[in-house]
Amino acid sequence: MKFLFFGVIQGLTEFLPVSSSGHLYFLKRVLGLNEDLLSFFIFLHLATLFAMLLFFSKEIQSAVLKKKLLLYIFIITGISGFFGLIIKYFFSSFFDDKYLLSFCFFINAVILLSARRVRQKRDSQNITLKDSLILGILQGVSIFPGISRSGITITGLLRRGLDARQAFNLSFLMAIPVILLAFFAEFKELSSCSLKPSYLISGFICAFFCGMLALKILKKILISGKFHNFGYYGLIVFIISLSL
Repeated sequence: MKFLFFGVIQGLTEFLPVSSSGHLYFLKRVLGLNEDLLSFFIFLHLATLFAMLLFFSKEIQSAVLKKKLLLYIFIITGISGFFGLIIKYFFSSFFDDKYLLSFCFFINAVILLSARRVRQKRDSQNITLKDSLILGILQGVSIFPGISRSGITITGLLRRGLDARQAFNLSFLMAIPVILLAFFAEFKELSSCSLKPSYLISGFICAFFCGMLALKILKKILISGKFHNFGYYGLIVFIISLSL
């Protein structure tokens, strides 16, 4: 039941702008689990990656034909990886810390609430090098548990003038290479995984289907203009995380 539960949490929070890593670390602390579950969490990310590839299969095929967009996604990936490695090198030992996690939940909530008033006036095909630099930094910062990758990048895209549908698609297109690289960078950790195959498979299936569901929910909420409401949820999680 524990691994099914983690699979559900990973699937829902990986795409909803509430931070999957933040929730996994938070729940691990709340449940009093002292075992090292890093390899299991990495495995769950593979499930949500498959969900993303299936959900955005048409958008991926279309993006492959756009050389300018591919170039900017490549730039975003490089910048994200650079900042992500720096943050991980200096702060990874504090990722389990209650106060860092709570602070990141608060920052994530503020970011989401800032998406309440944005002007949509641009097309995703008109993104610039400046946009790529900003988005690369934002995506790199999301390595902090508690900072949602989808939340910070979608907000960034909305504030740069893209409409909700384009922000949704581009946010996840630029996530695919970063998530792939992160998975392969941590792949060696899977060799140390001593969990039963039944635990891994059950968690994987839950994460995959919950991930597909979360993407549909997020797209609907984003297009309806209620994306910023996730910020209120973030404030609640911040208070709970800080008080427990």
